[in-house]
Parts: sequence; structure tokens; C-alpha cells
Amino acid sequence: MSTPRPSLLNRMRSGNVEHAYVCGNHATPRHVDFIGSTGLFQTIWIDLEHFDIPTETLAVLGMAARLHGVTCLARLKARDYERVQQVLETGVGGIMCAMVESPEEARDIVRWAKFNNPNPGPGEVVGTRGWNGGGVDAGYGRVPGLEYVRQQNNEVAILCQIETEEALAEVDGIIGTPGIDAIFFGPGDFAHRIGALGQLSHPRVIDAMRTVAASCRRHGKWWGTLGIGREHYRMVKELGAQLICPGGDVRVMLNGVRELAKTFQEPV
Repeated sequence: MSTPRPSLLNRMRSGNVEHAYVCGNHATPRHVDFIGSTGLFQTIWIDLEHFDIPTETLAVLGMAARLHGVTCLARLKARDYERVQQVLETGVGGIMCAMVESPEEARDIVRWAKFNNPNPGPGEVVGTRGWNGGGVDAGYGRVPGLEYVRQQNNEVAILCQIETEEALAEVDGIIGTPGIDAIFFGPGDFAHRIGALGQLSHPRVIDAMRTVAASCRRHGKWWGTLGIGREHYRMVKELGAQLICPGGDVRVMLNGVRELAKTFQEPV
């Protein structure tokens, strides 16, 4: 008996455009279950970079998401082997690695995330990940070893975030790293770094996105980013983004409470 295969990569490989909902402040099993049950999002991005979410909690959030056929994508700063391995063993369908600025960093991430396979399949990238066949991602020991290795090496997405000018200068080397599946461009941090805080549609931010898009096309890979508001969403989609995040828990809470308050507020 095997665990369900993560499907984010398969959907992206088919050329689909899909939408990610981000959870951080309100990353609870019930919240993930609620979002999954709406059928509106195919991916839930769990933010481990800005929030102290333990791996045990991450595993439970992933279980709630999988009940609805939704992929959990964990965003983290991939500083070391142990961190990457522990996050993967919660059963997530992908990792999104924050602030990657060089091909060397990308190669380290791939090495930590991929198992060795003495007989890799076509295009399979291997690494030095440590063996544990009894975790969530291996169905608690029920997935045969070779199937588990192939599943993790070929079906779990690895994304690198481009968020600075230094990273943008290295984007070809980063996305060209074997085993890196996609780039997620961070317009908020990029805008902040160039002195245009909050200006997600600043011309230099859009130019950076075009550079990312062109690099991904050259390497036959996909990319994603934020799409905040209808106009911004349409623009990034037209640029070729396949994984688009329109926001998440905080945005929903703010918009919801403002809508609720209209019940008792006098019209201006």
C-alpha cells in the first residue's frame, strides 16, 4: 500500500495554471481543512520562513490538505541538510526555498532533498538524502523502498525563490540546476530591496519577472509568483506564471471582517 502521490509537479508539467493559498498566522488543521473543502485552491503554501510552525504541526496540516487532494508546499529557508530532510518527511508535496541567491545554494538543496538511486530513471536527479523509510512520506514503512525513492526524487517539487537583484543575476544558473523544478519570484522582497516597498507593479519588479519568465522558458521549467488583486493577477498570468498566489489567511481575515462590519457601519 502506498501513499497518494503529490500532484503539484504533474499538474505543472501538464502546463496547468493553478492557485496557491498561503497560511502562516492562521496555519491550523481546521483552517487548512476549510480551505481544502472549498475546492478553490489546489495548493496550500505553509510559511515556515516567517512563522515558527513545528514539523509535527506541518505533518498534521499536510494530512488535512491531502483529505481534499490538495498539495502542501512548505516555504522555508533551506540552510542545512537536517532542516530540508525533516520538512520533506512530513509528507509535503514540495518545498519552496526562500532567498536562494546562487547556483551553489541550489545544488546543496537538491543534494539534501534527493535520495541516491543506483538505477535512476530517465531524467531522475539523485542526491545524498538520509534514509528513513518509516515516516509520513513513506506511509509509515508501507511504501516499498525503491518506490519511495522514485516518488520522492521525481514527484516532490523543489522551488527556489528569487527575491533580490543578486539572485536575479544568477537566475539562469539557479533554474538550470538539475533537480530544481521552478522559480517562485518574490515581488514583495524584491520591491523592498530596490527601495520600492509595496510596489508590486513597479517597472523594475515587472522587468525582473520578465527575466525570470524568460530564463524558465529557456530551461523548459515553470515559475510562480504572487497575484494580488485582479489586475496584478492578470498581468502575472499573461507573463506566464503557472503557480499564482492571490493571498491567504491574513488577507481573507481582513477582507472578511471588513465585510462583516458593513452590517453595522453607516454608509459614508
